[in-house]
Amino acid sequence: MASPTETIQQLSANAKAFGSEPLLALPDGTILDISHGYSPLLARFTLEDKAAKGLRKRKAGEKPETPIYFTALELVRDNKVLVLTGGGKTTFAKHLSYRLATSGFRDGEVVIRNELGDAREERWEAAGVRPCYFPVDGAENLRSVVRDVVPGLLKAEDAEGVLVILDGIEKAGDDGASLLLDTIELVGDQEDVRLLLLGESSYCERLLLPSGVARHSLLPLLQAQRRATVSKHLGMNPSVADVGTGAAAANPSLFAVALQVKHPGHQEEDLIDAWLSSVAPEPTLQAKLTEEAYEHIVGARDFDSATRKLARISGRVLLCSAVQRLLAARHLASLPPKTAIDLFRSNPITSQPVIRSCLARLTVVQKSDALVEGLIGGPAPASQRGALLVADTLPPTSPFHPQIADIILEIIVGGTLSASERARAGRVLSRLGDPRDLTALTLIPAGTFVMGSDDHPNSNPVVRDIYVGEFRIGVYPVVNRDYLAFVRDTGRDWLSPDQDDAERRNAPATDVTWLDARAYCVWLTSRWRESGRISEKEEVRLPTEAEWERAARGDEHGDGGAVFPWGVGWRDDAVNSDELSLNDKCAVGMFPAGLSPYGCHDVAGNVWEWCSTLWGEDMAEPALRYPWRGDDGREDPDAPGHVRRVLRGGCFSSPAAKANCTYRGSLEPGGFWRGNGFRVVVALV
Repeated sequence: MASPTETIQQLSANAKAFGSEPLLALPDGTILDISHGYSPLLARFTLEDKAAKGLRKRKAGEKPETPIYFTALELVRDNKVLVLTGGGKTTFAKHLSYRLATSGFRDGEVVIRNELGDAREERWEAAGVRPCYFPVDGAENLRSVVRDVVPGLLKAEDAEGVLVILDGIEKAGDDGASLLLDTIELVGDQEDVRLLLLGESSYCERLLLPSGVARHSLLPLLQAQRRATVSKHLGMNPSVADVGTGAAAANPSLFAVALQVKHPGHQEEDLIDAWLSSVAPEPTLQAKLTEEAYEHIVGARDFDSATRKLARISGRVLLCSAVQRLLAARHLASLPPKTAIDLFRSNPITSQPVIRSCLARLTVVQKSDALVEGLIGGPAPASQRGALLVADTLPPTSPFHPQIADIILEIIVGGTLSASERARAGRVLSRLGDPRDLTALTLIPAGTFVMGSDDHPNSNPVVRDIYVGEFRIGVYPVVNRDYLAFVRDTGRDWLSPDQDDAERRNAPATDVTWLDARAYCVWLTSRWRESGRISEKEEVRLPTEAEWERAARGDEHGDGGAVFPWGVGWRDDAVNSDELSLNDKCAVGMFPAGLSPYGCHDVAGNVWEWCSTLWGEDMAEPALRYPWRGDDGREDPDAPGHVRRVLRGGCFSSPAAKANCTYRGSLEPGGFWRGNGFRVVVALV
């Protein structure tokens, strides 16, 4: 058995060899290897996202910032443990390993960061980082690496600066979860060791990992990135060349396909058919390749020599998982629908890309009904995942939409499936028409409660017997659909990119200032009085800080620490917070496990919520401390603009220490960003 030092040396040699692996096949037959054909990949994480770990603001009238995306390399550089999903991750890991084993990244490379072409240098100053790349092909393989190989590497004298990369962790299945936790714990004890976990999003999203583990996904290729590549390698004017410009070609593997055959890449199935006709003109060979891809996907056999030979002359793109799935789907579409239904029910997570493409092919030729019925029929959770799967492929006139909407609503109300699947369900329901009463109010009776906690200086002292009168409060934060009605009726400026997104109508309205929220309340007061929903003696307004906390925590006394809507102690999958790593707001009501005692959804996480209460001028420390009183000036609605107002509840990027019922945040009344929203109160004037 090799010593740890010998193993590190062998892994370093492997990494150097990655640079010569074929990556892109150009139309003229030229093959570019990884060292010459790789382009830096971006992640779904921006400079604004990083700044939003604290509260961000923009001044009134100021335009939204153009996003500047981090590269995947920078996320590895900045995080000790990183889980990375998305297209192109294996190529990224191999190029990363190759560069670390050779020239490193001290000589920075200028990288396009957004569609406007804004560019910044990508650099990693660290020297001597040793890449240890391990492909995962099953639970036993992962167990051997984690239990036998990695501990030895970390004990080696030259282990300093090691980067352990585990690629394809989803192949370890459910047995892999505990092994990954062991690896994270092992790496956590080493000062200068990093861990990069690469896997399919459907698997990684269901992993329960320790706080502090960063989770990110790779961004699909920007148009600007693709245009630059077309110009560089094909010598074509990107402003007129229609190569790789379509939505399907945003996937790095499919962009390579589009580049090889000079195809626009609008639809995945059209692209793969055009590519297959080019690289394998004979129909019998096409049938062989698609059948073999299908059998490989279902685990019936490995690739044969013909496939591997073709892969060598096509830049190995044939072996990419995205291409294999599309080829498998083409074959599956020729089989009886029951075959696809059985495949989905036996493996409803990993089979989804194949089933989705198969369904798209059958929908085009109007032969999808039997497959749709099979996918959405039967017991949950398979039928629920089936409904999510087919929702995007059906035409607007499909008779299945009402049944799908009912199933999607079951997911949301019951809190079933994973958080990422529920977030997707919320977007689908928004598009189909969300039947929930998103303006519902819940009654908070007059009484006293305990306010504050000892876990943060700004939230104490804990005060008992704070009295609040009776009021009603929104079950949900105000959503885009309702705030947009206000904007259209009043002409008020609103810079949110989500304002007219059909899939975001039931998501919290954000990019809203404290002044905007108050104006909405005045407008809604008039509307609800006219309709008879509230009396002339009642008004709609923002909650005071005390009202908000009572509605959020109920009569929970707490134990001195943070209080959550369900009581004390953290619960997984009950809050859209930083621990979940969605890194975005989602439709309201997606976390029924986080319902407050008085029936309020989303009081912890998702979006910060404005209160009427003043904070003071210093962000770090409130001028108006506890105990809360309604008659000491802190509820002055006419306070000047430099006096900050209270925000409560945390948001999608807040850790548990802030995404709770007791932590206090603040912002100037003219500030706004994509994580700030509000909910309304109805009370006597």
